[in-house]
Amino acid sequence: MATIEEISGQGTPAFAKQLQAMADEQLMAQQFVQQGAVHALSTLLKIGCTESNVVDMLTSLRQNAQQIRNEAERRGKPNLFVSDQMAFN
Repeated sequence: MATIEEISGQGTPAFAKQLQAMADEQLMAQQFVQQGAVHALSTLLKIGCTESNVVDMLTSLRQNAQQIRNEAERRGKPNLFVSDQMAFN
């Protein structure tokens, strides 16, 4: 069974504990992250999970991520990720 990496990588009980310890802002950010992943995977199921569709979606997401990094830099805010976290190249 394929799973998405959890925050701790140690299973659901550890994940729940980490969520409970998060500041409100971190918890809100996790909602965005999780819903983004849910949306992306459900879109793939809807349009067909082909390599071409995945590459197109990944390209779009990476362009958006770069725009977010650029805006954070423009505002003088830190970037959480200097580059995209790619498991597939």
